[in-house]
Amino acid sequence: MCISKPQRVLSFKDGKALVEFGGEKKRVKSPFPLNKGEFVLCQAGFVVKKIPEKVAKDMLKEWKEMNEWI
Repeated sequence: MCISKPQRVLSFKDGKALVEFGGEKKRVKSPFPLNKGEFVLCQAGFVVKKIPEKVAKDMLKEWKEMNEWI
């Protein structure tokens, strides 16, 4: 099972996005266009899904609570 964290799109050009989660930035490939500020789920260097901001924020809250528990 793979778990993906919501990542915010910082920029998008030529099928590649710069995304950020928790201060860590990385470049990933995307099969569809993205806009700055959108949230995505990535796996193995590829965007697999765009997610609504509310869903992303709820997921980020869960990640924070999980990290506090660990």
